[in-house]
Amino acid sequence: MKLIHFLLGEQFHFGMVTDTGEFMDLDTACRDYFGVNPIKGADPSRFRDMQSFFAGGADSVEITRKIVQYVERRRAQGWTPRAATGARFLFKAEEGVKLLAPVRKGAKIYCLAANSKSHFAERKESPPAHPFFFTRFTNSLVGPNEPLVLHSVGSVPDVEVELGVVIGQTGKHIPAAKAMEHVAGYTIVLDMAYRDLQYPPNAPADWVMGNGFDASMAVGPWIVPKEEVGNPYPLGMELKVGDSVWQSGDTNDYLFQIPEIIQHLTRGITVEPGDVISLGTLGGAPGFAFGSPERRLKSGDKITAKIDRIGDLKIPVLTESTTAPSTPPPAA
Repeated sequence: MKLIHFLLGEQFHFGMVTDTGEFMDLDTACRDYFGVNPIKGADPSRFRDMQSFFAGGADSVEITRKIVQYVERRRAQGWTPRAATGARFLFKAEEGVKLLAPVRKGAKIYCLAANSKSHFAERKESPPAHPFFFTRFTNSLVGPNEPLVLHSVGSVPDVEVELGVVIGQTGKHIPAAKAMEHVAGYTIVLDMAYRDLQYPPNAPADWVMGNGFDASMAVGPWIVPKEEVGNPYPLGMELKVGDSVWQSGDTNDYLFQIPEIIQHLTRGITVEPGDVISLGTLGGAPGFAFGSPERRLKSGDKITAKIDRIGDLKIPVLTESTTAPSTPPPAA
């Protein structure tokens, strides 16, 4: 099950990608399903957006499976899937569907600053006693097939593949033993940073300038519910730029695992449905090979990130286009 946000024309949809590669609007599809298969106490509003879906927990996943089976049965009978109102809820890529990042504005994004044994080894540093984070804002986000944008102010850009954990239930002071109850599913994260700005000479580390630029974090292409992923340890991970493998490993390399991370984070912070925790890079982060031109991103690069049981996230890289004003700005 691949949960998505997508546009058709200017219309926003929440839904899923089917096994046949079609895009299903779950809000419309579930209303048709409930119309034919009334369920006492059923709440169709849970399928209006990702956050509402997550709030329904495992029950949302189970109902979605039934909706998919219903559509398949009806199609086998020669029926064109439409809701009782006549509204369509299945679309094809050639109709102009555009996938969006499966994270909405307003979501909180937490990034593990360092969290793999191999990454600490390559940096020749001792692992910390507990997880430590930086945060990102949704100005950073791009969705599937949208470009990561290189900004001229930074000269050492790199990118890392990370496992993204999507929160499904609100919580605070969550014990490790109950942390997975608050997880909805998983996605792929590409975290782009400028190491020369993050670690400026003769100055403290600057996480905002190094990691906070517009269009510097790709998330997607979808969210896979935790019920379908199963145990996230291990999941194979790979990052390719063009045909070259830049990172390869699996989630067993992570120093801190999800329950411990959520317990630590929620000691003073409330997590909410739709929030994302990006678990950090593996070893081989190219930005730590300073002065190595072949390990820097450049305009025209094609990035492919893969994580087992989730899929592939393919993202192009472009340079920011800036246009000088034709007339000088007015005096203040």
